[in-house]
Amino acid sequence: MNTADKARAPSKVDKDDVLKEARERLQQSWEADRENREEAATDLRFLAGDQWPAAARREREIDNRPCLTINRLPQFLRQVTNPIREADLSIKTAPVDSNSDPDVAKIFDGLIKQIQYQSSAQTVYATAAEHQSGCGIGWFQVVTDYVDDSVFDQEIKLEGIQSPLSVYDDPAAVKPDRSDSMWRHITEMVPLATFKVKWPDAATEGLDKPSDGSGSLYWADRDAVRISHYWRKVPVKKTLGLLQDGATVDTTDMDPILKRIAGVTQERVCHTHKVEMYVLSGAEVLEGPHPWPGKYLPQIPVIGSEIPVENGVYRHGVIRFARDPQQLYNFSRTAAAEAIALRPKAPYIATAKQIAKHKDLWDTANTKNRPYMLYDHDPNAPGPPKREPPPEVPVAHINEAQSAAEDMKDTTGIYDASLGAQSNEKSGVAIDRRQVQGDTANYHYGDNLQRSLEYCGRVLIDLIPRIYDNERVVRILGDDEAEEFVPINRVIMGEDGMPVVMNDLSTGRFDVRVTIGRSATTKRLETAQFMTEFVKQLDPPQRAAVMDLVAQNIDAPGAEQIAKRLRNMVDPSLMVDPDDPQAPPPPNPMDDPAVQLEMAEKESKIQETQQKTRKTAAEAEGQEIDNALAVNQAAQGLHPTQQDPMQEKVFDAGMKERDAERSSQHRYEDRQWSVEDQRRQAQQGQE
Repeated sequence: MNTADKARAPSKVDKDDVLKEARERLQQSWEADRENREEAATDLRFLAGDQWPAAARREREIDNRPCLTINRLPQFLRQVTNPIREADLSIKTAPVDSNSDPDVAKIFDGLIKQIQYQSSAQTVYATAAEHQSGCGIGWFQVVTDYVDDSVFDQEIKLEGIQSPLSVYDDPAAVKPDRSDSMWRHITEMVPLATFKVKWPDAATEGLDKPSDGSGSLYWADRDAVRISHYWRKVPVKKTLGLLQDGATVDTTDMDPILKRIAGVTQERVCHTHKVEMYVLSGAEVLEGPHPWPGKYLPQIPVIGSEIPVENGVYRHGVIRFARDPQQLYNFSRTAAAEAIALRPKAPYIATAKQIAKHKDLWDTANTKNRPYMLYDHDPNAPGPPKREPPPEVPVAHINEAQSAAEDMKDTTGIYDASLGAQSNEKSGVAIDRRQVQGDTANYHYGDNLQRSLEYCGRVLIDLIPRIYDNERVVRILGDDEAEEFVPINRVIMGEDGMPVVMNDLSTGRFDVRVTIGRSATTKRLETAQFMTEFVKQLDPPQRAAVMDLVAQNIDAPGAEQIAKRLRNMVDPSLMVDPDDPQAPPPPNPMDDPAVQLEMAEKESKIQETQQKTRKTAAEAEGQEIDNALAVNQAAQGLHPTQQDPMQEKVFDAGMKERDAERSSQHRYEDRQWSVEDQRRQAQQGQE
């Protein structure tokens, strides 16, 4: 939080009350969650490799005995957290009423993505997720700061909280995202020299120390002082007024005359709160109160697994129940190594006469690698010296270590297939099912992170209109990481001549949607693989039209330049979106001179063909007239000899055609009479 904000200077009484309240609440939180905090601290030490009980380690070190630590726990933790590092964690907004502008929602989305990018939010989320999976809970926070030392504009950022055990929360909070917390402490141990430089007038005497034996949380040790950022929600009562146009305004301190002028039609009392923060030590209030512009406490918890028990909640991470198998694994491997190391080397069996002359050679037989060993023949011991069998391997310790390794897999739900090692599964389906089993066993960690990001989104949506409250141009990011600069809160003149605020971030209400998907790099790789296989099914012209898109999704140096060159070779008409109403019309092929010449040649050939067709049709029509004349003569009974020779054959054909036509007509008439007779007979039968 920006500590340069104006803060009300509290009186001495106010400071004493705040300090007393803060100390009591910190002690209350520590006592209520003490067991979980102690177990979480042990979890973190185990992850760091401190896995031997202190007493057992001291005893072994005194006796100069080994304490092997073969730390297998981080691999199980990384199996849960590394997919989160690879994932694309997206917080999006959605309008929830008619007053919410979709364009403003787009600006909110772009601003949130810009805040995440500028804050390296992927690292912030991953650190909190590692604490969540490692010790049961992690934290990160939303902060504000000035954009630059020379301006008043502020911006929002996300920051990680390095130690999850530095946060002491309200034990009365029961919601999974702890949004119902009424107060919270974020503490740190500051070196005494740094404390005196930053607060030179602050007192350092009288602070609670571990040596006091009071059993309460200490505020100082020999060379450090505990500093707390104490956040609290202060109850506030205000009056809301409803205007004639449906808008709501705060009328708590509004003059009655102004209420009538503004057109307030109804009023109601609203019980709400404000958020403020103090910086304090165990002895005094060092800074504050600093007002917080939002209505939420800006710390976001990422919780692992919680089990309600009789006296509270038991909270743990993925490795809590793997600690005992890990200790047993270390002990078994240490015992096996110790047993092997303490056993004597396999000795030689020889007589004194065999090795007497070569004693120096045999004395160093177990320390030097010699190509041969000399000995003297002894009639009482025929043959060379013989070596005894080597000592047996401590099989029991090895078996116990293997059992402990399997117990770690069982307690975490992560097996060999998930860890990348070869297991008993042979088929691809069986391996996939085993991997899915590991993912399913720890799915709730990612789901809890998604719930935390939803709360983070609500904090950001509440904070953005209060921080980005002036007219400025902001940079937003799209889903494809493309940058865009948009103006916000800009006053322009509307069509009716009245001022209108463009992109007013304070209007409307928005909801939060969180998605956890594949990272942009992973999606590009999968897209490139899909496109490479897809284009193999296309014809060469179709393939050439889309190869620039394939090159664009290849994650390799020079791929973008290849895509640009391929894009220049694509027909511009193929680049037009047919669904875009503002897209230019496709080019007319008739505008090409070569096409015009080709069409003219085709038209000329068509006309020539049509002329030949008309000539042939005319000749056929003349012949048809002559044939009709011959048929007419035949119908009049003229003798063929009175015709010209060419029409004699036509005459015979005409006579045959006439006879056939008459015969067909007679047969048709006979059938008609027969049908008519049958109809009359049937009608008479019915009568």
